[in-house]
Amino acid sequence: MRTAIARALILPVLLAIPFVSGCQSESKKHLYAAEDLFEKRDLDGAKKELELSIKADPNNLDAHKSLAHIDEALGDQEGAAKEYMAASTLDPTDQKLLDQARLYKQLEDMANSSGQALDKIKAGQVTEGVAQLKDIITTTRIPAAREKAVNALSDSIAIIEKVGDQQMTDKKYPDAITTYEQGIRVEMLMARAHKMDTLGPDADPMMTKISEAAKDAGTPDANFKLFNDVIGDYPDNKVANLQLAQIYLSRTPPDYDTAADLEERGGAPDDQVRKLRDMAKKHRK
Repeated sequence: MRTAIARALILPVLLAIPFVSGCQSESKKHLYAAEDLFEKRDLDGAKKELELSIKADPNNLDAHKSLAHIDEALGDQEGAAKEYMAASTLDPTDQKLLDQARLYKQLEDMANSSGQALDKIKAGQVTEGVAQLKDIITTTRIPAAREKAVNALSDSIAIIEKVGDQQMTDKKYPDAITTYEQGIRVEMLMARAHKMDTLGPDADPMMTKISEAAKDAGTPDANFKLFNDVIGDYPDNKVANLQLAQIYLSRTPPDYDTAADLEERGGAPDDQVRKLRDMAKKHRK
C-alpha cells in the first residue's frame, strides 16, 4: 500500500527529470540512481540515494521534493516536514510546496506539544498536562496530530494513577482526589472516543482509590458529582454504583433508600441490600 502511494506521489517528480547523457554531476547521479531503485520498489534504497544527492548539492530541488514524497510514504513525518520546508525555500513560488511545508510543521508542533503535555503529567502537573492534550484534540484539524494526542492521553492514564498513589503515600489526600479524578475522566473520554460500552480496566481501581482518598481527607462527599457522571454514562458500572452508595450512607441522616438501589445495581449481596431497605423503613416511621 505504501509503495503504491509513494509511486503515485514520486513518479511525477522523477519522470520530470530530463535524461542527460555524458557527464553528470554527482548530485544528479544519485538522483537517477534513486529513480532506478524506486522503479524496483526499493524505497529505503531510493531514500539513501536522495540523501546522497542532497549532500552533494543541497540546492537540488528535485532531490528535496522526491525525498519529501518518499519520507511521506515511509511514514517519516519529521523527514517529510524537513524536505518540504527545504524545497519550499528553494522554490518559494510553488504554493503546493509551501502548503505541505506548513502542514507538516503544524503536525510536528502538535506532536511535540503532546510529548510536552505527557512530560508535565509525569512531573505531577496532571491537570495542566491533561488540559493541554484535550485542547489539542479539540482544536486541531489534522487527523494525525489528533491521533497522537489521543494516544498520549491514553498513555497518561497509568501515569496519573501512579502520581495519585504517591500523593496517597505522602498523605496529600486532596491532591490525590484531584489526580484520580483526572484519570477517571480521561478513561471516560477514551471510552467515548472509542465508542466503548464500558470504561477501561484502570477506571475501577482508581474509583476505589479516590473513595479512600476522600475518606482519609474527611470529605466523603467529595466525589459525589464524579460518580454521578460515571453512572450517567455507564449506569451498570458496579464500582461507581457501590462507591456512590457509600456517599449516601455517609450523609446525615443516611439515605438508605438510594443507597439500597445503588448497591443492588452494583451487585451487592442480597442480604446487604435487604438490610439497607429495612433501615430505610425504620427511618420512615
